Amino acid sequence: MSASSHILFSAGGLALAARSAAVHCIHDGLVVTAEAGTNDWFCGVAVADGRLLPITDLGLYLNGGAATGRVIEVARDLGIAGLRIDEVHGVSRHAPDTLGPDSADTQAHSNDEWPVRNLAINDLGKRYRIVDITHLLQSSRFLNIQCEPA
Repeated sequence: MSASSHILFSAGGLALAARSAAVHCIHDGLVVTAEAGTNDWFCGVAVADGRLLPITDLGLYLNGGAATGRVIEVARDLGIAGLRIDEVHGVSRHAPDTLGPDSADTQAHSNDEWPVRNLAINDLGKRYRIVDITHLLQSSRFLNIQCEPA
């Protein structure tokens, strides 16, 4: 597998990475307006560069903790979405390593909707699981922000 650059970041206590080509930009300080009747992982909408941007808490969405920092705006050719994260750790050009099928976190989430791949970037002694942004944006769970009726 050839090396490409990945953005290394954390969201809700999870160490994650995404292809740099899947990221348009990273925002600080966006004001998010909540939307009633939506899942807890959907933060609401914000105005970014004069456009409405729906914001999802990536930490909560991936069953981690709430993310409290910056927002990754996905590449515009992939869709319109912002992913709340905690912090950016850097950029890596290391080739991803494949995780074995016996990996505990791989077994816990083996369905087709799960956007975290069986790949990780190892950088400075830390393992960052790769999030497939394209797969995330096409997931029916991600697209259905409405809360299920109680």
